[in-house]
Amino acid sequence: IGNPPWERVKVQDREFFSLTDPATAGAVRAADRKKRIAEMPTANPELHAAYLTAREHAQKLLDYAHLPVEQGGRYPLTSNGDVNLYTLFAELARSLVAPHGLVGLLVPSGIATHDTTKRFFADLMDSKRLVSLYDFENRNKVFEDVDGRFKFTALIFGGENRKTDQADFVFFAHGVEETTEANKQRHIPLTTADMALLNPNTKTCPIFRTRRDANLTKAIYKRIPILIDENRKKGGNPWGIKFFTMFHQTNDSEHFHDAKVWKKQGYKLDGNVYIKGQKRALPLYEAKMVQAFDHRAASVTIDEENWVRQGQKDETSLVQHQNPEFGALPRWWVDEALVNKTLESQPGNKPWFVGFKEITSPTNERTMIASFVPRVAATNKFVLMLTDAAPRRQACLLANLNSSVFDYATRQKLGSTTLNFFIVEQLPTLPPDTYADRCPWSKKETLEHWISGRVLKLSCTAEDMIPLAQACDFEGSRGDGVHIWKDTERVEIRAELDAAYFHLYGIERENVEYMLSTFTDTGLPPQDEPGSQHFLWSPGSTGAMILEAFDRLQPP
Repeated sequence: IGNPPWERVKVQDREFFSLTDPATAGAVRAADRKKRIAEMPTANPELHAAYLTAREHAQKLLDYAHLPVEQGGRYPLTSNGDVNLYTLFAELARSLVAPHGLVGLLVPSGIATHDTTKRFFADLMDSKRLVSLYDFENRNKVFEDVDGRFKFTALIFGGENRKTDQADFVFFAHGVEETTEANKQRHIPLTTADMALLNPNTKTCPIFRTRRDANLTKAIYKRIPILIDENRKKGGNPWGIKFFTMFHQTNDSEHFHDAKVWKKQGYKLDGNVYIKGQKRALPLYEAKMVQAFDHRAASVTIDEENWVRQGQKDETSLVQHQNPEFGALPRWWVDEALVNKTLESQPGNKPWFVGFKEITSPTNERTMIASFVPRVAATNKFVLMLTDAAPRRQACLLANLNSSVFDYATRQKLGSTTLNFFIVEQLPTLPPDTYADRCPWSKKETLEHWISGRVLKLSCTAEDMIPLAQACDFEGSRGDGVHIWKDTERVEIRAELDAAYFHLYGIERENVEYMLSTFTDTGLPPQDEPGSQHFLWSPGSTGAMILEAFDRLQPP
């Protein structure tokens, strides 16, 4: 039995200097922080020596963890990627426990959901040694100094001769009382075959709140293929997707310059692009600037008093949204020549991109948030999905990513606040040839035309998206590819798209209602809890509008 340390085996500069040198820790750009550290041997030699000692200690520990088995290494299953001490303790317990013994560890839930621990978790499942995994959210502050959203697990597994055909799982518990046998719906039996169905690439663990969630998700996976199936020799990536992070917010920060720098060099701001003759500096998009179908959701301002989140959102107003000339302003710009060089050998190198926000949560209003963006610079927290698919097909892919049913499936996979590539690859996504079919509820047009037309109305609301509109032969309400922003119309279109994908995923109406009830923004009155048999939707609410559209789009 144990509660091993939850610490990354890596020195984090901001954390190390947070108390000893706040100015270094609080530097807005990583490049500025690196410059201060480089000057430290002269400015503060004692602190620099302590810093080097800490880094040396961490490196020695990493070297030991990475030792191959043939050289005496003890951690073949958990020493890849960013190593955390708790994973090493878990693997050590696995190797030390007696054949009929039992291990109980309190560890972060990433032990079962992260890509770096997939081999360890798969080994427990394949060998049938996993007995139970009870996942807790720290909302009740069991650990006072840990964020309330953090998830940890009571992990129980046996020795090599102690087998369990079905492991017992409980997810999102807030207290021990929620794991008792009285809460039968919270207990979800899962097998190795379930892991292979739900996460075929990694065999990692999904995250279900109830048995109904587990059954609905398994049914979806039996009907809809995943985005990228690494087990297939051919056809496993029908969209030809390549995940791409353009600029790392820490490692590439020397390329980021604020408005003062560009103005000093004689550049002038046009929209949100700095221009000097033939030269341009493109806005550096951060994830906080984007919302679903909206690449102008917020500008970024700097609050220097904040230590961690110095970049704060300045949300775009209705008047700004209705102005096609308005462009969201970032805190930094990047030379266009560098952006072009970064993209020159990439697929889907177009005047626009599809991307999604990497930092999210399964308890947010929406978990998967994706959008078209114009050709801009982007940080690693806004992940680009590069593809050579036709422009209108890309619009259909975006509609799929932002649909409620896709979001519901995403929530069953996210064990932390990071929507990693390996999670997105294994989400149930309609293949591109689906959209060549006739639309089931509008037989005179293809599904591609019906869906993409609506996505373009949502996406092409500004002049910087005209290249996408032109590639799709989309005129918009203004006639030149711009569709003027109207709040009411956008709500109606999104409800129709949500309804359409519920149909395309084969979800029955009662299950549509249930899935919608698990979201916090659909207009379900407080007396109707998720999991109820009957729901009373507020008139005009998102949930009510989606259900009305669902009934209206019933195929004849």
